[in-house]
Amino acid sequence: MPKIAILSDIHGNATALEAVLADAKAQQVSEYWTVGDNTVRGPEAERVMQLLDHVQPTAAVLGNHEENYQKVLAATPENFTKPKQIMATILTNFDRQQLSPAHFQQLLQLPITQLKQVGPLTIRLQHVLPDFVSGHSLAPTEAQANFDEAASGEPDIVIYAHTHQPLMRASTRGQLILNAGTVGLPTAPRPALRQPRAMYLILTIDETGVCGIDYRRVDFDWQRASKIAENYHLPYLEFYTETLRTNAYQYRPSAVAAYNDNHHLAAQARAILMKTV
Repeated sequence: MPKIAILSDIHGNATALEAVLADAKAQQVSEYWTVGDNTVRGPEAERVMQLLDHVQPTAAVLGNHEENYQKVLAATPENFTKPKQIMATILTNFDRQQLSPAHFQQLLQLPITQLKQVGPLTIRLQHVLPDFVSGHSLAPTEAQANFDEAASGEPDIVIYAHTHQPLMRASTRGQLILNAGTVGLPTAPRPALRQPRAMYLILTIDETGVCGIDYRRVDFDWQRASKIAENYHLPYLEFYTETLRTNAYQYRPSAVAAYNDNHHLAAQARAILMKTV
């Protein structure tokens, strides 16, 4: 009877991932799937990939941050100048300096979707939509039509990520749609629901179908994670550590734009791209 750990939005937080993998082992998980954004924003991209190597995920899809790796490699200093593009350039450069060539290529080559057949069920993994890995179309309060689009085709279950919010809902045709939350950057819009715990999901399936959906929250040492980021001289450090401290989302475009201006990061990003092209 497969017992599958669904991991998403690890964001380079190896401290949180270690805690989740220890919990998954205690729960006797037999298989691991990742749903994008394994890296970027946190300090330990390579260590995250090494930890995942130990559990050998049997499914993995592209997130918007891995897609940013692709965009940065294709960018020029003239066409990649928006605030979050500047941030993507600098964070990609940071990750690339520590990732092994094999792991960097692995992340570049992830598919947008992956289908898995488990028992009688067809399950599709995707970071957001089947053909698009970013945007806010599947935020928890978005329209039913968006979730119907996410479940296009004939999957019985769709597993997506990106929002950092655990979710279970249905398409109009009755397909099950799941989001495991986030391992590495726990946030919540409502202050009373914010907590410094890593999130993941255990999906248990037998020969008749789903027999368990377990949304897990796991304590991790967020202060240690913040200290590691400081020691690694993580770019945009304040955004990361404040997210871990408050469990409120910090990376709003206006805040990123102001930070870029205050720290003259457009010039730094341009210099990186000049070396890339």
